[in-house]
Amino acid sequence: AELLVKGGPRISVETSGSLLDVSFDFSGIPEEEVEAATRALLAQEAYFTSLTGKILVFDEESQKISQTLQILRAQHGQGGHLTLTKLAGYQLAQALETSGRVQLSADFQELAHDLANPETLPLPDIAVAADLRDYQKEGVKWLSMLDKYGFGGILADDMGLGKTLQTIAFLSSRLTKETRVLILAPASLIYNWQEEFHRFAPEIDMAVVYGHKAEREVLLGQQHQVLVTSYASFRQDIELYRKNKQYDYLILDEAQVMKNSQTKIARHLRDFEVGNCFALSGTPIENNLAEIWSIFQIILPGLLPGKMDFGKLTADQVARIIKPFVLRRKKEDVLLELPDLIEVNVLNELSDIQKAIYLAQLQQMQTSIAGASLAEINRRKIEILSGITRLRQICDTPKLFMDDYQGDSGKLNSLRDLLVQLREGQHRVLIFSQFREMLDIIEKDLEGLGISSYKLTGSTPASQRQAMTRAFNAGSRDVFLISLKAGGVGLNLTGADTVILVDLWWNPAVEAQAISRAHRMGQTQKVEFYRLITKGTIEEKIQALQETKKNLVTAVLDGNESRASMTVQEIKEILGIS
Repeated sequence: AELLVKGGPRISVETSGSLLDVSFDFSGIPEEEVEAATRALLAQEAYFTSLTGKILVFDEESQKISQTLQILRAQHGQGGHLTLTKLAGYQLAQALETSGRVQLSADFQELAHDLANPETLPLPDIAVAADLRDYQKEGVKWLSMLDKYGFGGILADDMGLGKTLQTIAFLSSRLTKETRVLILAPASLIYNWQEEFHRFAPEIDMAVVYGHKAEREVLLGQQHQVLVTSYASFRQDIELYRKNKQYDYLILDEAQVMKNSQTKIARHLRDFEVGNCFALSGTPIENNLAEIWSIFQIILPGLLPGKMDFGKLTADQVARIIKPFVLRRKKEDVLLELPDLIEVNVLNELSDIQKAIYLAQLQQMQTSIAGASLAEINRRKIEILSGITRLRQICDTPKLFMDDYQGDSGKLNSLRDLLVQLREGQHRVLIFSQFREMLDIIEKDLEGLGISSYKLTGSTPASQRQAMTRAFNAGSRDVFLISLKAGGVGLNLTGADTVILVDLWWNPAVEAQAISRAHRMGQTQKVEFYRLITKGTIEEKIQALQETKKNLVTAVLDGNESRASMTVQEIKEILGIS
């Protein structure tokens, strides 16, 4: 046999519709053997022997390129051709960057350049009544660039950076009389969208689809350019939307709603035919990587591998794949003019009677878990977590589940003192708790102190939320009581300069959402954020756990290492079982 060449094929890459076409040219190998040589290269073989006895040795560079093509799930075509989805353009370009043997077509070069440098593209003709900040203009360019190629993406800017405005600006550059846009948002935010459209782009014909089924059907039949509705309402009316003609754009606000791929709404959205889909979320990963997988299954199916294979990827690999399709800016990086945020932990002690109840509950849980096996703890996770919730309620006040509790609460005493000081300084306050009964108790306390308040919980109608928000921002009443689950997203309460979190939540993303109700664009005063923490209890452990969760979010969006949701080990640590 004769050693033909050490090296590898010349490679050319072209775009063809929604696919990339990669072809190999092995010099000295007859045309009819190119297919076999390609297969040998992709099978990671060190060399290929032709029928005429010539040996082609693949060098390191060829093997690296072949590995990349496999990672990118390239499919065999005819001859020495492979096809892969255009979505892989960025990664392929990065992998081929240093290779001297590659010939890239002009349109592939343009695709690779645009994905890597969206900020260099011209700003489209937008029609909004607002001066966009530089980072917001870049956001609009990025959305337009993805749209040019028919790609979706996640606008994952920090809360309060104007994701709604950037989306409206982008849509204003794309809308014609015929364009149809559907925006899905949590019920609490649909009127928020309406207000922002009226404020920034009043000439866009938009409608909120809400109310009784008959009213919703009428609105759907009217062919508005933009429809805004809630996830729940969309789920009920899914058949109407399917019949109502193709939508050119689907915008999913607070897209972490879709973080569980098993839910009915996630399944409906995966099957829903739309031109292009964008997600907006300040917290696309609240607990684990599977959440980002679930969102991408809706907005860019085919970008990520199936669930099993995805589970094997490291955070770093995921970060590389999603990089061009996620745009995330942090407040501190882009809003240099945003006023300071001051965080203070306010520590309090359990009262004696509170402490006795707390220790009894803790001991009972420690005893029941201490000897349990890993499998048993996993099986009883729900029961254990509800026991932990009970401990957290005791830190607030045992009154939350003991109707006849007459004793004191260290935390409520501490909160009263803080509120009296804040009133003297004429501060306006948002108070978050995740226990609705706790808000009721605090509301009574506020009345006793002569402090006026609004209260927003899951059962507050959407239209009423908007009216209260407006009134509060205009200076009405001193305090806004908000349940963490109901008011953690979307509300703009820059009329407040102080945020109090009464009880800690595992998830720092949820906490950040609460702070961002006040610390966001439009805020002119510095914002103070108080966490009420009961000493010597699991609240201190929760805080420690939050730090590790913070790392998960930065990991994937900024490309570092990751961790999943609450483990058995964490449960044991929280309960002080070594």
